[in-house]
Amino acid sequence: MIDYGDSVLIMLEDEEAKYFSEVKRGSVLKTHYGNLIMDSLVGREFGEKIRLGLRDAFLIKPSMIDGIFSLKRSTQIVYPKDVAFILLYLDIKPGDVVYEAGTGTGVMTSVFSRAVGESGKVVSYEKRQDFLEKAQKNVRHLGHIERVTFASGDVAECEESQKADAFFLDVPDPSASLESAVAILKKSGRICILCPTANQVQETLTILGTLGVIDIQVWEILARSYKANPERFRPEDRMVGHTTYLVFGIKVEGRKLNGKE
Repeated sequence: MIDYGDSVLIMLEDEEAKYFSEVKRGSVLKTHYGNLIMDSLVGREFGEKIRLGLRDAFLIKPSMIDGIFSLKRSTQIVYPKDVAFILLYLDIKPGDVVYEAGTGTGVMTSVFSRAVGESGKVVSYEKRQDFLEKAQKNVRHLGHIERVTFASGDVAECEESQKADAFFLDVPDPSASLESAVAILKKSGRICILCPTANQVQETLTILGTLGVIDIQVWEILARSYKANPERFRPEDRMVGHTTYLVFGIKVEGRKLNGKE
């Protein structure tokens, strides 16, 4: 049952448009098709049909992807196609301790907070206080903020004693933070570095090779959606192309580097 404070996705019956909104007392959703008094949704069930002006629409419980694309962004978000891949390749599961550097909008923080479960923990570092404050609001909305420790500053200043099962690095200059990130990882811990440009990938690969990181892989994820019309089934005319390069690796101890351990 829908109540005040809930988020709801209002989708037109013909799926021409959809609107993401929070049910706030006294608020009104204004659209091209008509206005909707949000108080009228309280007590209704998700999946019900309503009227939006002269159009029929459905009340849908939003997914995390709906929430991500509705955010007010202070930085570029990590796209869902990359989010899912990162989550699986870092092998994040309930009980894990996950660190990230570069909280940004808080999308990955929210995703990690869901994945680590009640017994897990997320530690997120962000240098900019204004980004951190916005991210906290977003995580409170999308994830489990009670599982997150926010830290204002550089990850190189990390004083947390608990080692990380996984580390996600998303900062403007990843090469400057790589040594600190790897040092925080447990042995056999996994790292992902987000690199928007090819030269950052090259720098990252060079440094990782000196830090005892193995199984280094570089991925670019491309996803293309299709028109879900059985009579005119074909790819969509537009797609999100390159968003970022993803560099992964696993920390070990005792690897021989240039003939030395």
